[in-house]
Formats: sequence, structure tokens, C-alpha cells
Amino acid sequence: MMLVAWTVISVQGKATLKSQTTELLNKWVQSLEDGDRLYAQLESIRPADCGPDHLRRLNTIVFHENSISNIWYFGAETTHAQCSSVFGAFDPPIDLGDPTRGLFSTDDRVTWYNRPISAIEGLYTLTVVKKGSYGVSFTRTGNLAVAEDDQFYVADPGDPDKIRSQASGNPDLLTAYKNDFGPMVGNIYARACSDGSISLCYLTMISSVTVLWENKWPLTIFFLFSCITGFLVSQRVNRIVHKMRSPAGRIRRAVARGGAGFVPYYQPIMTLEAMECQGCEVLARFEDEYGKLYPDQFIATIQELGLTWEFTEIIIKKALKDLSPLLAGRPGFKVAVNFFQADLEDDRIQTVIGSPVFKLAADAKISLSCEILETGIRAGTSIAKSLEYLRSIGCSIAIDDFGTGYSNLAQVKALKPDLIKIDKMFIDDLTHNSDTARSAFINVILDLASAQGISVCAEGIETMEQLAALRNRSVDFGQGYFFAKPMPIQDFSLYLLEKAMKRRIPETERLGKLFPLVR
Repeated sequence: MMLVAWTVISVQGKATLKSQTTELLNKWVQSLEDGDRLYAQLESIRPADCGPDHLRRLNTIVFHENSISNIWYFGAETTHAQCSSVFGAFDPPIDLGDPTRGLFSTDDRVTWYNRPISAIEGLYTLTVVKKGSYGVSFTRTGNLAVAEDDQFYVADPGDPDKIRSQASGNPDLLTAYKNDFGPMVGNIYARACSDGSISLCYLTMISSVTVLWENKWPLTIFFLFSCITGFLVSQRVNRIVHKMRSPAGRIRRAVARGGAGFVPYYQPIMTLEAMECQGCEVLARFEDEYGKLYPDQFIATIQELGLTWEFTEIIIKKALKDLSPLLAGRPGFKVAVNFFQADLEDDRIQTVIGSPVFKLAADAKISLSCEILETGIRAGTSIAKSLEYLRSIGCSIAIDDFGTGYSNLAQVKALKPDLIKIDKMFIDDLTHNSDTARSAFINVILDLASAQGISVCAEGIETMEQLAALRNRSVDFGQGYFFAKPMPIQDFSLYLLEKAMKRRIPETERLGKLFPLVR
């Protein structure tokens, strides 16, 4: 019976390891194919002098290629990197040493695989595939975290047991794999190889002792309850794998690591009268080694885990780091951040207002705007008092998605917001029929805001027709895809620069377009 249990566990472990090994190899191959598309494009960049224009072009390409983490420019030198999209120009150039020629290709490409490097602070190893004057580093490279031993090599096409070139890992692992008697009496191995003229192979191993130790209790239970336990063991292995990749586990690890994987995106907020960018809303995106999580996934997970303020604080810190050099000399520019209702209750507000992020914002002369959902306004809560605390330390107050909740006008007045943001569903109706109940509600909001001295921002503007209707109603601010989608800091800085240049150059002058264009 124990043999049956061990057979189930070993077969399940091998299948899981095989799946993960194949997935990682496929990511490697996809990354190499992505790189193939780039080399001709990179060689056409002029000037290739590691100047600001050259580096900006390289950064733009990295931004649009999800699998590319860095582009290196070598120029006429074979091994000396002159600059890179991430680290800028090197003075003197960095010598990466002798590459492994032809490791991943039959053409003139050369490769540095997991090369130790000390010339760049914080970068311990790098992988670069170079063709011509440029080399590319990929984001989807690396070894399998659960494997105790592995080997990455290039095999002869059609013969994965014959090594043409060793890339990394244990060079003796292939011999051990070929001499193994199978997962039930030896270690657990998994190998995946690519097709084509160059066959990349990745071989991984987990020792049977490790698997046995991790499943000792299920094995004991199986000894007593043979048939039932066989099913439970396989379910347990699946749960372990699922837990490692679950949204809760990924978010918890990201917060514990200081926000690794979270990236702030910025959407402009425009004045509708002068059509100038006077602020932005900070939104969050998340991606880790397991892929992307969309906001509707990770926001709910953050709330379930009780990590709302930890997350908000991380996003504010990252946004301040991004925006501090960009907003110097832009007094009055508002940076809007969404706050969770739970963090404004009595038991958490002191932790919030005691956070160092507000002093960081004040030192950088950045005006923070605290946005709360209208659905978070409830009678009898301490929200009003909490917002007064935030206002006393320099924040302005905005009510987001106004019109979707059930707050009454008295509650809104009690909060004394500086800004009301009308929800997109009301703006959508302006496209079709200006006489609908929803569009009429906009007039009610504007009357309320005018009487209370509150500014109004329309969310979700997507058409010229909507914009014209809102300008005719003297709405103060607007936000939506008509102006720009949320964008990372590189594109947002270009967006602000374009707007500034258009204001300063007379209309009779021709304004050259910046690259890339943000639409």
C-alpha cells in the first residue's frame, strides 16, 4: 500500500515538475523570438551615440516589449557595453568578458548567460543575447525555484542526450538522469527541449527524500486508510502548487518585499476651460514572475488580507519618487491617490496620518489629493473627522465615483470635499441623449457644487461630444481616454513635456512630434 501511495506522489510530482520546466523553457524560447524581431529595428536607430535621444528610443522599445528588461549598446566593440536603456551611458564602457558564441543560434549572435558582474551596483548576474551592435536582456529568464538541481544546455537537434554546448547548472545532471531508474526508486527529473535547428534543453531535479519528507503524514494516513488517502495526497500536492501561485500569496509576498511587482501608472487630469494638465490620478498595476493581476483582482485580495494601508503607502512612495523631479517648478499640480475607507476609521487613521509619506510629499512640494469612493460614505462613521486630519496635514479631499452610492446631500456637505468626481456612467449618457435622467443629474451635481464652493471633475471622457457638453456646463476638470490612458512614468513625463512645448511655441510654428506619442 505504501508503494501505491509513493507511486501516486512521485508521478504527480513529476507531472508538476515537467509542466513547470516546460513553461519556463517556453518563456525562454519566446523571449529569444521576441529578440529576433528587435535586432533590425535596433540597428536602424540613429544617432546611436548613447545620447539622450538614443537612450529614450531604447527605453521606449523596452516599455512596449513585455519580455525585454534591458537593451545594451556595444557599438563597434564586441564585448564592451557603451550604455544600456536601464543604466544609461557607461564611462568607461563595461567589458562583459568572453561570450559563449552561438549558444542559442546558428547565426552570428553571441550570449552571456547568467554572467556575474560587479561593475553595476545591485546587479549580480545578467543574461545578454547580442547580435550586431545591440544586446537584449530578457525578463522571463531564470531557473525553476523549486528545483534542487538543474542543467541548461544546447543539444543536437533530434538527440536531447547529446550536449553541444553547456549553458549553466550541473553538467553531470544529464548523466544522472539517463542512469536513473524512475521517480519511484530514485530522484524526480523533468526535461523539456525546443524544436528547430537549435535545440534548447532544460533538465530539472527534485530529490525523492525531499518529496518523501514533505508528504510523510499523508503517507502514514494512506497506510491506515489506503484508498481514501491516495486521493487526498494528489489533492494536497495540487493545493501546494496552487497556493504558491494564488493571488493572495503573490500579493502578500509583494507587500512584504516593499512593493515588488507594483508599478504606479498616471492618468492626466485636465482643466476643461484652458485644456491644461493640472494634475494626475495615480493608479496601480501589478506583474510578477507568474504574470499580471488586474486591479479588480488584486484590490479585492488586498482588502481581504487587511493590507490596504500598506499597499497605499507603497504606491504613494513610488509615485513620489517618480514625480519629484518631474513636478519641480509646477506649483499647484495635484497628485490624486485612492484611499480605502477602512483606513479612515478611528482604529487606523492615526497610523495613516503618522506615515512618513506625507512629510516626503511636503518636502517635495507635491500636493496630494485623497480620493474616497462615495460608496465608502456611511452615516455615523468617523470619515469626516479623518478627512479633517488629512486636510490639516496638507491633503485636499475628493469624492470619487460620485452618483454611484447612496449618500445624501447632507452627508456630502459634512465632508466638505474640495472636489467631486462624477462617475463615468453619467458621462456616457452625454454621447447619446443630453435629456436623460443621468445627464440631468449632472446639472444637480453642478448646482450642489457651486453652492458649496466645490470643484467638479468628469471621469471617463472618451469623445469630443462629451467634452463639448461638459465645457458648455462649465465643468472644472476632466479625465479619460479622450486625453490619455493611464501610463507609466516614462510616457507621462513625455506627455507633460509635449503639453509644455505646445504652450510655449506659437501656433504658427511647426512642432515636431516626440517619440513615442501617447494616445
